[in-house]
Amino acid sequence: MVLVTMAAMAGIIGWVVFESTPSRVVRKKQAAFLQGVERRSGSRVSRLVAEDYGDRWKFSRNDLVETLLDGGHQFIALVVKGEESGFDQSGKTVTIEMKLVLSGKPLGIFGNEITRRINSLKEPFTFTWEKKSFLPSSWRLIKIDNPGLPVHLYGYKPGLLQRMKENF
Repeated sequence: MVLVTMAAMAGIIGWVVFESTPSRVVRKKQAAFLQGVERRSGSRVSRLVAEDYGDRWKFSRNDLVETLLDGGHQFIALVVKGEESGFDQSGKTVTIEMKLVLSGKPLGIFGNEITRRINSLKEPFTFTWEKKSFLPSSWRLIKIDNPGLPVHLYGYKPGLLQRMKENF
């Protein structure tokens, strides 16, 4: 009986260690992030993004969430599929390269344009994750980029599309 209990404990410990590897944890977080975008869940996305998030547009975590919600609300139904093309771990940082493919039912010209632009990007998106503490679950998104996206946003501010919709 003691041998069976010890074998079961060893199996559980092995499973926990396997499930806690950075590659497994970050890939699960990446999938949850894309699912949050797809479901247009600001709270889900916000939980996965680091407080010190920063990108080339100088977006904060709140700005990123607002922007993703702006885009997501241009669809009646939104499907976000990711095709991973690269995974690199360096210490407490993981970078995932992923081609995104959007589909669904756009509401109008903005939804159609978002789908066209994202699906026509030749380069994959780069998602950079960082481990924020000793806990395996502490990985947070610190940066998103794609060289095919414009450097200038031509007057766009996070939340702009939602504010425009509210005024009509």
